[in-house]
Amino acid sequence: MSLLHGFRRALFALSLGLQTWASCTIVTNDTAIAAGKVFDYIVAGAGLGGLTVANKLSSQGNSVLVIEAGPDASWNPEVFDAEGRLFGSKTCNWQYPAYGTNGTLLPWKVDSGACIGGGTSINGMVWYRPTKAELDKIETLGNPGWNWKSLEPYMVAAERNIPQMAQGSGFDSSVHGHDGFINTSFPKPLRIPGAVKLYKEALPLVFPGLAIGDDLSNREFVSSASTMYTIWYDTVTGKIRRSSAADGYLWGPDQQRAKLTVLATHLVNKVLFDQDLTATGVSFLPTNGSVPVSKAFKAHAAKGVILSAGALASAPILERSGVGKTSTLRSAGIEQLIDLPGVGANLNDQPGTATYALVSTAYQNDTSITDDGGLFAPEISLISIDELWPLTARSHIKDITSKESLLPIVEFLAEAGGSTLYAAFWPLVPFSRGHVHINSSNPLDHPVIVPRLLEDPFDAAIAVTVARASRAVFASAPFKDIVADAYYNPPIGPNGTDAAYLAWYRQTMFGASHWVGATAMMPRHLGGVVDYRLRVYGTNNLHVVDAGILPFQLTAHMMSTLYAVAGRAADVILGAFG
Repeated sequence: MSLLHGFRRALFALSLGLQTWASCTIVTNDTAIAAGKVFDYIVAGAGLGGLTVANKLSSQGNSVLVIEAGPDASWNPEVFDAEGRLFGSKTCNWQYPAYGTNGTLLPWKVDSGACIGGGTSINGMVWYRPTKAELDKIETLGNPGWNWKSLEPYMVAAERNIPQMAQGSGFDSSVHGHDGFINTSFPKPLRIPGAVKLYKEALPLVFPGLAIGDDLSNREFVSSASTMYTIWYDTVTGKIRRSSAADGYLWGPDQQRAKLTVLATHLVNKVLFDQDLTATGVSFLPTNGSVPVSKAFKAHAAKGVILSAGALASAPILERSGVGKTSTLRSAGIEQLIDLPGVGANLNDQPGTATYALVSTAYQNDTSITDDGGLFAPEISLISIDELWPLTARSHIKDITSKESLLPIVEFLAEAGGSTLYAAFWPLVPFSRGHVHINSSNPLDHPVIVPRLLEDPFDAAIAVTVARASRAVFASAPFKDIVADAYYNPPIGPNGTDAAYLAWYRQTMFGASHWVGATAMMPRHLGGVVDYRLRVYGTNNLHVVDAGILPFQLTAHMMSTLYAVAGRAADVILGAFG
């Protein structure tokens, strides 16, 4: 255990008065804490899902070991300083390579959390709720009990909303929790309030019917609002700090668990099974490669193993364990235990890009209009199919038949930076599907991620339409005096063709890092990997709890939904094992 963690534990004990060292959570890099030991549960991954589940299981008296491939990076300003966060930073980020269908390397990296806290330690911190229809759709796929009614209480339980009124912001207390451990709030002051005001005027002109409101979590009445984040204002440092899953469920003095152990800088190689395919533990080794795979350590689980390594890493663990598609396992030289073709398939993300407008010289130094950055996306719009295609939406719905209930279909982030105003956007519910698989049995090798973004014609139609619409926003009347060139970048003018826009989109797009689906919760015959009790098909005592279980994208799957899913998952697992 490091001196830093020893100091933390001492502080925890002092702050609670009655606590002793033995009652605190152990966070360590020491292999010996787990090698050869028996725990009730073993969790692979200390991200949002893993920490939420581990916290709850250990609070019920179960001994829990969490194995995290990354380090503790809570000391790093790039993690805790919300406004100092750097996009594309390598801190706490795997930055996986991504490949085209022909095997060529794509020009962008896949961001993925690589430290305690997982993605919540590096993400954009945006907080709002999904629609009722989206969550109810999960149940209709064959997952009884996974719906708005069952999940909404967990959103409430996770959140501690901090009313912090700022210019142009507001909130509806009825759509927030107030006693949870994940802080949500507006920053104060808000960024670029002048530009936000103009965006609020311009967006409904381009997307008819878009409902501008105070709180984007009220999805019944609001579809565009100033952004709320998982942040809190630290009066000691004067900084706006990130509120991550680790802050909420691991580091807090009131979250210490005598039976919770977190082993950092170690990765899970594979799940161990007995002859009945009951998960009995895991093999693991240091992430730095100091121990060969043949010498991997083992830890044993009396009640179960839970994979929560993220949408991009849980599937590879299953494959290394002999669970997956026959051809994939054969190519990697792994003996197949269970033929489960859905492992690593159905992977999807939201393909994003951005357009830029040049700000008039007179306003380029006006920080109410444009600035040097900070918390991103001060105004977010969730655009429905009727708002994107006000005259032809019905024909598109006919094309996508049963997918009608998955609206809205576009997320539109209104931004500014330097001498430009810009809009970032992506289809919210893409139909294109990629995959993530291993190509060797070595757990230190990165998985092969093939996103296949924008392959579906409906996704392409959305991309072209919203790209065109973004230029119309900057060319609209509210921005008449502010914008010098609404078509600044890309240099495609108002008469640009659909083909030109689509080609540009494909050249500049990136994954929004909202990966889901690689271990989908849906019936096995549809390509599912886990059932509605999160059990991996064909196994016993093996569960998956992370974004990978979501079968399709949700407009707010990032945090509010995932905290709800993980909270409910813990209760499901406790029920399954008594």
